[in-house]
Amino acid sequence: MRRLLIYIVLIFSIALNGQTKEELQLQKVLLQDQIDLANTLLKKTQNNRNASITELQTLNQKIDSREKLIVNMSRQIRGIDREAAAKEGEIQTLEIRIDSLKSDYAKLIQLAQYNLQPTDQVMFILSSNSFAQAAKRLQYFKDMTRYREQQVRQIHVAQENLAREKKALIAKKIEKTAIQQAQKEAKIALLADAQDQQKTLATLQSRESDLKKDINKKQREAQQLEKQIKRIIAEEMRKAKERAERSALEMEAKELGLIRGKDFSSRTSNKAITQLIDKARKAKGMDTRDDGPAFAMTPEARALANNFASNKGALPWPVERGIITGKFGKHPHPVVKGIIVDNPHIEITTEDNAIVRASFEGEVSSVVPIPGANVMVLIRHGNYFTVYSNLVTVQVKAGDTISLKQPIGTAFTDEEGKTMVQFGLWRDANIQDPYPWLAQ
Repeated sequence: MRRLLIYIVLIFSIALNGQTKEELQLQKVLLQDQIDLANTLLKKTQNNRNASITELQTLNQKIDSREKLIVNMSRQIRGIDREAAAKEGEIQTLEIRIDSLKSDYAKLIQLAQYNLQPTDQVMFILSSNSFAQAAKRLQYFKDMTRYREQQVRQIHVAQENLAREKKALIAKKIEKTAIQQAQKEAKIALLADAQDQQKTLATLQSRESDLKKDINKKQREAQQLEKQIKRIIAEEMRKAKERAERSALEMEAKELGLIRGKDFSSRTSNKAITQLIDKARKAKGMDTRDDGPAFAMTPEARALANNFASNKGALPWPVERGIITGKFGKHPHPVVKGIIVDNPHIEITTEDNAIVRASFEGEVSSVVPIPGANVMVLIRHGNYFTVYSNLVTVQVKAGDTISLKQPIGTAFTDEEGKTMVQFGLWRDANIQDPYPWLAQ
């Protein structure tokens, strides 16, 4: 019973650690891809004579990814240690079992030496007083032979299992050594990145006055973008309210027996439908209809919004590969002290000619050129809106139905060689931090 419990605990532990290991491996791949992308982007920005904010932001993200990678490796090493400890426990259990089986087998051999020789066994069977007794004596010798053979097989299987577990343990130790070496190299690379970061920061700080002008320009552009988005969303909410109110009126009319195309049509005003509803209610002896609730969404729009909300933390990124080089909301500028940056979106730096794609299904509300942000695409998902700005060669137009990951445009590349897309998210007229909504 104790042995059975050990096996159950061991199997559960392996399954749990296996799942954790799989997640860690996936995270490691994603982090390494971010580091590789950062290296590619840095080569482009470092070709310019002067250090840029883009270079510093990319270095910051690279360092952040490198630090997370080192933590990831530490977790992997701890997981391997747990697996190795479980293997050592299993090896110890198998060694005890093999010793026990060998001891039992030795006792059987010793017992067999005291038994009669084969010729004596025949005489022993023939000297039986009855046929039934002879059959029992014959069966006894057969059982003894079968039991010895079974013991030999069990010893052989246990030894094979032991050899397999020892081999697996050696593989775990080799894997641990490889990860430790990779972690050591990552720490050395992190120090080099930190030195580059300090050099770039010092260079940028020497150009503080120029940076302030650039910051003020970008903040004005960000405010203009936010104002434009608010105006569009307010108009969308007004239209959505009208659609929802109309849908609710027509549904109530149908429930009262009024027929679309006969009693009313799409051209019938809301006021006229309300009068028809009041007349139908009165005919049925019901109270006169009040103004009713101001529905913000149709049932279809509400279902889409609920689906969108349920995918928080799992939305695909608006580009295939990218790193965050501009945070959402208010935060200190990375170079100029005393300056607070306020972004209504996150900035994702990506590769040249990167395709920008929809992070969720929905309908294009607007495609608007924005000074300083090139073209902005606003997609509605019920009462949620995703914003994609700094686009060129846009492939969609207002009113288009959009599917998940459908291409909507191309990210713009500036004169410094930086390719970046601004990604924002709103719920009604309330701006949200989009980063926690994206798959991590």
